[in-house]
Amino acid sequence: MSTESDNDSGNGHDPDHHGGISRDSTSPVNELSSHLESSPKRRRRRGRSESTVDRISKLSDHLLLHILSFLQIEDAIKTQLLSKRWQYLWTYLPSLVFRSYRSDFVERDVFEFADFVDRTLTLCKCSKLKKFALNFRSSYDPRIETKVNLWTRFAVGKGTEVLHLHFNASEDPMVVDCSYELPRRLYSSSSFQELHFSLCRVTPKGVVGWNSLKKLSIGYVVLSDELIQKILRGSPVLEILELYYFQGVSHLHLSYASLKKLILREYWDDINNSDDSKLEISAPYLQSLEMLGCLERKNCRLLDVSSLVDATLSFDLRHEEDVLEDYERDQNILRRLLESLAHVKNITLGTWALQDSDDDGENGGLSKE
Repeated sequence: MSTESDNDSGNGHDPDHHGGISRDSTSPVNELSSHLESSPKRRRRRGRSESTVDRISKLSDHLLLHILSFLQIEDAIKTQLLSKRWQYLWTYLPSLVFRSYRSDFVERDVFEFADFVDRTLTLCKCSKLKKFALNFRSSYDPRIETKVNLWTRFAVGKGTEVLHLHFNASEDPMVVDCSYELPRRLYSSSSFQELHFSLCRVTPKGVVGWNSLKKLSIGYVVLSDELIQKILRGSPVLEILELYYFQGVSHLHLSYASLKKLILREYWDDINNSDDSKLEISAPYLQSLEMLGCLERKNCRLLDVSSLVDATLSFDLRHEEDVLEDYERDQNILRRLLESLAHVKNITLGTWALQDSDDDGENGGLSKE
């Protein structure tokens, strides 16, 4: 893939030939409209009878691009065969979602898929991307690391707002060697508003500069308390933080006024799985908290959640053996959590929590999930 495509913004089109389309010079619709309006064949067709123009061709470029956005990228590309009107339409799509599997969920050859992504990005004429996504059903293949690095560079160069990098889990999803290490350039892009990483190594060497980031979702990842703080310091307007299938975190001190929602799902930890392993949360500005899935044997504590309005406790704790001490420990953990949530307006309990609270006689007034 030629790296020049990163800077291919489709400039040089006359913004005055837009009709009813927005005149924002960075709009992919404007770039496409200018290209089509300047086509000699397009100008000749204007004189033809309206009866020869099909209804869909009368739609605005903006609406046609919106329709194409609902198609998988492969199907959107095929529309270039419909007519001259459609030939270049797909190249101005503001959202590019690539899946390594076909619609029948058959996995593609990794190099075949990489070539397809390369060709598509080379033809992309949109100067700014709303969304760029790479979804792999298979585990990360180190043989395409250079390719993925080029694709992420492309996303940064296009000022992408929403980025998804999803690799599927292998038999042992927490094996670090099987994950993709995020390149340095991703940590300094201020255009990102949402980031979704799965099975990626998040290891920023320098300062994080996610100045526009509002949502961060990270899964199948090894973290640390220090790393979380580094990310939060570099994300001054972050509103939603989601961690799933994660390990290495024991103290979540989230003293940032912008952060309103925290989602914790499936804590994975076979390194420190003792009864005194803690997961403490202090988030004085947090308004919504969700604790979901298996949290192993974590001793969960809420230290300061004074602004919390909604809380969902739909998690369970793992037991190696069916012993009375484990159930007593669980009830103590749940009791402390509920005491910390006494001021919360809406509390939703999952099956495990309801069962434990039933045994302890403390489920009155709580909603069931």
